[in-house]
Amino acid sequence: MKVYIKLISALLALVFVLSAVSLLDASAEDFTYIQPEKFIYGDVNLDGTVTVKDVTLIQKGLAKLTYVTAVQKYLADPEGTGYSVKNATAIQKYLANYQVSPLFGTELAMASQDEFSGAIKDNANYDDDTILVMFKKDFATDYTLKDFPEYEFESIEKRTILEPHIYLLKLSNPGKENVLEAIESLDYRVNLDLLMVSPDYYLTLD
Repeated sequence: MKVYIKLISALLALVFVLSAVSLLDASAEDFTYIQPEKFIYGDVNLDGTVTVKDVTLIQKGLAKLTYVTAVQKYLADPEGTGYSVKNATAIQKYLANYQVSPLFGTELAMASQDEFSGAIKDNANYDDDTILVMFKKDFATDYTLKDFPEYEFESIEKRTILEPHIYLLKLSNPGKENVLEAIESLDYRVNLDLLMVSPDYYLTLD
């Protein structure tokens, strides 16, 4: 009898684990990026306030326990000294009312929603499956696809021949309308980490 009870318990445990995995998979597939209503220096977890949770997120990111995106790193480092444990220490000092960067706790003024895309709406002379992004020179980080949750991109490639701060993002679904849509999704980042976003005219001219 005890053997049967142990067997049933083991089977139930297995079902629970498999169910949990399925739920995780489903949540990953259903994930949709939602742009926060505002961006505040020090608010690394994007919940609208600067708290000890932001310190914890930085520490987890540095320990590779979670992924901290380029935008989050930008908010953690208002002085542009480089994403490091110093950012976590600075936020702790800010929360304890020590004198640190006056930018912590201040909201970034958001740009208009056509900063990158407005200039290309009437120009059709570009490649239809790739966009080019350039980040600010005083913001040094290595980008991955996870840094661009605003749109579905297939791959990312660093282009060091022309400019060390340029990346190419290939669209999962090519098309000039999709190129414009992808660029529009990044318009708000002109006041954050990105200096320029455009179609990849260089590929057209090769």
